[in-house]
Amino acid sequence: MKTIAEFMTADHKACDDEFAVAEQAALANNWSEAEAAFSTFHNDMARHFGMEEDVLFPALVSAGGPAGPVHVMLMEHAQIKELLKQMAATVAQKDAQKYGGLSETLLIVMQQHNHKEENILYGIADHILAAEREALLGRMQAI
Repeated sequence: MKTIAEFMTADHKACDDEFAVAEQAALANNWSEAEAAFSTFHNDMARHFGMEEDVLFPALVSAGGPAGPVHVMLMEHAQIKELLKQMAATVAQKDAQKYGGLSETLLIVMQQHNHKEENILYGIADHILAAEREALLGRMQAI
């Protein structure tokens, strides 16, 4: 059985890989590939956020988990969503320079965010939600 930390960390890695494909295509001005890769990345980020915001975080807080760190993660999700919105506009405008700047910012924000989730929050979730882990993982996978 996978832990929440293992499952969500693997999803972070998959999103990171998609981010790199989209960035490489955009910076090479390969806009047909960049559009497809960014769309995949953007959709998978939305799915990842849905797993956390609709399933994991509410379950964690309801079980007595730390609301403060969850709130910080939600604020960071909002920041990432805004960067993704701006990046989508640069893909539509085929602006490699602006995309590059935004992707650099997003990379830093995602690295810091993922570090906190992977090294703190997911471990807490695995501990507090151990009895319902399988059901939670099933609900997250269904998103």
